[in-house]
Amino acid sequence: MTTKVPMANNALNILSLKESMDEIIFNYIDTSKNWEKAYSSIGELLDDAVEYFSNYVKGNNGQLPNENTYWVLFMDLTSKLLYFQTLAFFRLKLQRKEVVSEEIKTLFLLAANCIPDVQKIVNAQFLNEVGRTYEEIELYDGKEGGFERLILKQNNRAKDCLEAFSNYIHKFHR
Repeated sequence: MTTKVPMANNALNILSLKESMDEIIFNYIDTSKNWEKAYSSIGELLDDAVEYFSNYVKGNNGQLPNENTYWVLFMDLTSKLLYFQTLAFFRLKLQRKEVVSEEIKTLFLLAANCIPDVQKIVNAQFLNEVGRTYEEIELYDGKEGGFERLILKQNNRAKDCLEAFSNYIHKFHR
């Protein structure tokens, strides 16, 4: 299985990205719990998304993309890539009995902040999964469900998600 996502008309092929991500999740997270393979394979897909996004912004004179269906789908998939790569890293640390770092909580928060239109049922269900995993580490504001309530209250639009992702790239992907 290749994890390099093809381009279509100078755009990252969203359908191929989703298919690759779903295959990795099924094979290495849902079925075998092979956290190392999940981490590296999803990381390759995330790197493709980061590279594409960075090149797009550079080619657009540093401006973020306009909100449209393509970028909503891009952010939806990117939020899942961020979450599942962080989940795999989190599980690896637990297996090794290592202390969970602040970076993991930050990345779970980022994944949640990249979910566009989180009030929609499918996205709210995904947010619930992210929130439950975050709360395995600690309760947000000391209250069960606090993480999820924070993100639901924000109800990020695609523009907000693109901005959060852009900030992530500037901090972690140099």
